[in-house]
Amino acid sequence: MGQIVVAVFVILIGAVIRTVGPATGKPNAAGTSRLLGYGLMFAGVALAFGNALTVISVGEVGVQHFLGSVRANPLEQGVHVVNPLASIEKMSIREQSYPPDGGVETIEAQTSEQLNVSLEVVLLFTLDPAAAPELYQRLGSERSIKSSIVLNAMRNGVRDAVATKSINEIFSPDRREIAADMREAIQAKAGDRIQVVDVFVRDIQAPPRVREAIEAKLEREQQVEQERFQTEIIQERAQQAIEEARGIAEAQKIISEGLTPEYLTFKYIEQLGTLPPGSVVYVPTEGGVPLMRQIGGGGS
Repeated sequence: MGQIVVAVFVILIGAVIRTVGPATGKPNAAGTSRLLGYGLMFAGVALAFGNALTVISVGEVGVQHFLGSVRANPLEQGVHVVNPLASIEKMSIREQSYPPDGGVETIEAQTSEQLNVSLEVVLLFTLDPAAAPELYQRLGSERSIKSSIVLNAMRNGVRDAVATKSINEIFSPDRREIAADMREAIQAKAGDRIQVVDVFVRDIQAPPRVREAIEAKLEREQQVEQERFQTEIIQERAQQAIEEARGIAEAQKIISEGLTPEYLTFKYIEQLGTLPPGSVVYVPTEGGVPLMRQIGGGGS
């Protein structure tokens, strides 16, 4: 609108110079004033024509409005011929984060046990191009849309999602499930006006009393896990000892079953051949009376 006002003003000035110049009666005034007047009028027309062309960049959508009336069809990316008197509001339809510039939104919420927790949350969202004219009609600029829809939906959705969770679920290692519930709750609050892409939970803080209880619980769980591990080691060692004893017993059984009289006699005779001359040996008898013999010499 500002540009078209300037264009009209320039055209009027050119027309005035074109008309008033010849009336001065000065030499050569008529030709100079005509030239200057036509030049200004041409510049004004060019400026007005340039205002009738608008370029919507990649990743943007344009909303055309004039005298309080908003055009229902958004302007997609590219070059468009529009009403030169109309204004164009450009909005980003790319994936955006809220808060912007790497910030986080700190939200206070209550769990199902009515315990207060503080969460640092980041939201990724996109603006629906088709909804841009209606959003601009009701809420205004893109900044107003973010503060009216995104921020309120984010806060209410996070609180609704946390209200269904216990304190143990909130502080569980897997936060993806909590973030998924938050995304669904935020989308439900925002409706189809924006598309919630993802939710990231950066940090969760609880009151000191709750943190101490959670830390004590986690420490006890770690201790129980360590004791369970030690018990498994003891049981494994006991099982190894049982298997070792069973193996020894089976070996002894095999040996005892194999020590027959014939085998013992064979081993006895086999060992006699390895003894040096003069060795005294025991000779078994059927009556059990021990006899001593000397190998290689006289015996008694």
